[in-house]
Amino acid sequence: MSRPHVVFFNRSFHPDTTATGQLLGELAEALVRDHGWRVTVVAGAALAPAAAGGPRRPRGLVSREQYRGVDVLRVRGTRFSKRRFAGRFSNYLTYFLLACWAGLRVDRPDVLVALTDPPIIGLAAYAASRRFDVPFVMAFKDIFPEVARLLEDFHSATVERALQVVTCFLARRADRVAVLGETMRRKLVGEKGADPAKTVVIPDWTDCAEIAPGPRRNAFAEAHGLGEKFVVMHSGNIGLSQALDGLVDAAAHLQRFPEIEVVFVGEGVKKPALQEQARRRGLRNVRFLPYTPKEQLGESFASADVFVVSLKPGLAGYIVPSKLYGILAAGRPYVAAVEEDSEVVAITRKYDAGLVVRPGDPAALAEGLLQLYRDPVLRERLGENARRAALEFDRPVQMRAYDQMLRGVVASRRAMAGSRPSRLKRVVDVALAAAGLVVSAPLWVVIALAIKVEDRGPVFYSQDRVGLAGRRFRSLKFRSMVPDADRRFGPRQAGERDRRITRVGRVLRATAMDELPQLWNIFRGDMSFVGPRALMPAEIEVRGGGRSVRIEEVPGYDARHRVRPGLTGLAQIFADRDIPRRHKFRLDQLYIRRQSFWLDLKLILLSFWISFRGKWERRGRKL
Repeated sequence: MSRPHVVFFNRSFHPDTTATGQLLGELAEALVRDHGWRVTVVAGAALAPAAAGGPRRPRGLVSREQYRGVDVLRVRGTRFSKRRFAGRFSNYLTYFLLACWAGLRVDRPDVLVALTDPPIIGLAAYAASRRFDVPFVMAFKDIFPEVARLLEDFHSATVERALQVVTCFLARRADRVAVLGETMRRKLVGEKGADPAKTVVIPDWTDCAEIAPGPRRNAFAEAHGLGEKFVVMHSGNIGLSQALDGLVDAAAHLQRFPEIEVVFVGEGVKKPALQEQARRRGLRNVRFLPYTPKEQLGESFASADVFVVSLKPGLAGYIVPSKLYGILAAGRPYVAAVEEDSEVVAITRKYDAGLVVRPGDPAALAEGLLQLYRDPVLRERLGENARRAALEFDRPVQMRAYDQMLRGVVASRRAMAGSRPSRLKRVVDVALAAAGLVVSAPLWVVIALAIKVEDRGPVFYSQDRVGLAGRRFRSLKFRSMVPDADRRFGPRQAGERDRRITRVGRVLRATAMDELPQLWNIFRGDMSFVGPRALMPAEIEVRGGGRSVRIEEVPGYDARHRVRPGLTGLAQIFADRDIPRRHKFRLDQLYIRRQSFWLDLKLILLSFWISFRGKWERRGRKL
């Protein structure tokens, strides 16, 4: 049996030293070595300032290389400095365009995964997933447009709106959404429309074998003259999200303690500004050391007495600092200058591994550092707790979680594929939908005018619906109810003499003309002409005694999503509108088992007959 094939999309990959690139390299390597996957990564050109050993320049638009058993397709994008918006934009855009081209030409995958470098790269993976008809997983390492507001040299409301649209689209369309923690999960579900049933938490990780508690005096500490100091360290990317100017300000509060030295280890776009800030203030207790190669991280982390983890206010849940896991593995205490509603605070509180102070308050940060400086017993206890916490975020643990998640997505899609009819169904859907859109165009104008004349409200009505594999899509219909019906009355099935339905709406619903815009959904592939009715995610059913239940709790709900939802089907034609949902769902499952071209054709013809007679709103028999 051939190995399952996963394709990752992310601009940064080995030899880049960004956290996302390094973590993706470790994940790809582990999936190949330990879990039997074939892995391909569609990556960008390595950036010269960050690449260990120098950049690798692709030959031609796309070049192929190998990294520890991983196939790498490296596209020839620009490599301008990230210190200016124009350079970042060019790097991201050229990578995205070439990745779209390369993604359609990879060997057939079983699943596609996109990270968030750049935030629009998920569109390339989504396009490839539609091309190959395989599942698409969106692994959010940060959330946009909130993170884009960190940019200090460029702000645009238009760009932020575009990023919001892209993020919501990817969160809703993905077959699975992977996030770094519960706060991030809440943000994506509540603000971006991700399906909670498809959103899983898989934190970042560290390698507890490579980074472990070590002696304070070691080769790294001696080489940099840190042996006699009480070292407060920030290690990792020196970027825009961490509010590190507050750590420099805290260093000013600590100048009266000559034993304390604040040490920045790493590179990043913010480093020159911080160096200038420390120089301008004459701070002799602040030092900047270069990026530490991976093989020296153990000694580098052991050289610290205390670490600092910081995040700008407003970013909790949108970013999770991956450096925290290395700190835990090193068995060192830390001061977290972050908001309460964040993954860092949740971990800190759960394991009692550090201190939490208000973000954006250098005096509070300095006071927290002094508390640890003065209390070696507290430092030891917090450090021991940190190491115990690290074992839950050890690399093998998270690698297994990714392996299980990816295999589950692939197995679900294969199970659904076994129940699908031939491609003829899709061909018929596209042909009929295209013809219907053209032929019905004059009728759209008449319907739109009638709706406007009645109450001057919007012509169309769109809402989230649940489709194939539980994937959400936006369903479009002519409005048949009063404006804001869902907000005023809640999402529920229409009943007889429903006061929400307008006069024009009653005609539209009786003849099914309100469904005409869904021809576009069929043409796009969200729906089919025949299949189970597409339901709203938050729909409820009222049972005997007036008890309300969520639609997901009705037996047969999940089984319906093995096929695309349809405009018509067995339940719509043969079931009374008012019978319990569980009975309708049984008819849906009967259709799934017996679907065929001839059954679809028969149901379509019967639906036209019901529409012609205006019987769709009738209670009881329609034929």
